[in-house]
Amino acid sequence: MSLKTSCFSHSAVFLLLFVSLVFSGVQAQVNLKAGYNISFISDPGLNEVISTFSESQSYDRGFKKVSWLHGLEAGIRFKADIHAFELTYQSAYQALRAEGTIQPESITYTDKINMSVNSIAAGYQLAGDFAGGGVDLQYQRYNAKVRQEGQDEFRDVQEMWGMKVYMMLTLQGSGSIDAAIQPYVVIPFGQYETDPLSQYLNQEPGPEGKKWTRVGITLLFYNGGK
Repeated sequence: MSLKTSCFSHSAVFLLLFVSLVFSGVQAQVNLKAGYNISFISDPGLNEVISTFSESQSYDRGFKKVSWLHGLEAGIRFKADIHAFELTYQSAYQALRAEGTIQPESITYTDKINMSVNSIAAGYQLAGDFAGGGVDLQYQRYNAKVRQEGQDEFRDVQEMWGMKVYMMLTLQGSGSIDAAIQPYVVIPFGQYETDPLSQYLNQEPGPEGKKWTRVGITLLFYNGGK
């Protein structure tokens, strides 16, 4: 197990222990949550690296820009009256593909660049029956993976802390499941560096790093006591 993977796992264990200590002896209802999120980003430097490489190849269809991420979200909520504490796992990714043809055999191939951000978070939520909001402290793991025809796979992992701030509108169901819509903003505390990807793609050192501030929305379903 790598040092980065170990740090990510230890952080998850720490958050679980923290919740156990905080809510020991407190009467709190427990809700499981699961849903889907989509967010939008702007990183001109990263897209410059990708487009420059794409234009240097003889692709029939080149790589598109990284402009949005989507993925699943799941976690657990400990709620006492209008106050709640949540543990959350959030995934967000975009898969890019470029297609080409090997001549003279006319063999088609596909190169892939996958960009993703996976995070674990602990957060406080203040919400009534219909509206509320919250803030999460996230431990984020950025992954870049490249698969090229005839080349070894490239992978780069960068880790940092960040914060997610959100509003929440709850749509109460008749049974034990409620739906919630959460517009949110994720603000990382560090910059995403393009150098590793840029140098792998045989270019000059990458443009200056940029924070991946993301604006998005999550549709969640809470299951449990009310």
